[in-house]
Amino acid sequence: MGLVTISGGQKPAVRVQANPSALASLGLSLEDLRTGLAAANTDQAKGNLQGPQQSFTIGANDQIFTSEDYKPVIIAYRNGAAVRVPDVAHVVDGVEDAQKAAWMNTTPEVIMNVQRQPGANTIVVVDGIERLLPQLTSSLPPSVTPVTYLYLDRLRS
Repeated sequence: MGLVTISGGQKPAVRVQANPSALASLGLSLEDLRTGLAAANTDQAKGNLQGPQQSFTIGANDQIFTSEDYKPVIIAYRNGAAVRVPDVAHVVDGVEDAQKAAWMNTTPEVIMNVQRQPGANTIVVVDGIERLLPQLTSSLPPSVTPVTYLYLDRLRS
């Protein structure tokens, strides 16, 4: 085929929007917030089980994936009380790159752009795409409606 690029797809992410005034009033810095979040949000081995013939690493994923899960995270203690993330920051569910999007007409889309290799026969490329579409679309969630078919006929003319 050639070059295939995908645009408009978004990966989910959690956004922590620090409140500098709240941090300062508690004698905390942005670095204190970052360090506290990093400590609570790790993916590393927790230990080993050793046997005479086998050894197992105990793994647990402590990554936080939703804004709701950040509420109980303690980032520091001040005056004998725990300072939790919501005390110094607003946490929201969002996307990895809020500046990235693809639109078709007025609808947000994920666009797969296929460019043929120089010298390749356009008809052969289109036929190859049409053969692969059922396989590609079968792996999509039911809420996704592929519109790729609308544009293949234009390539043939």
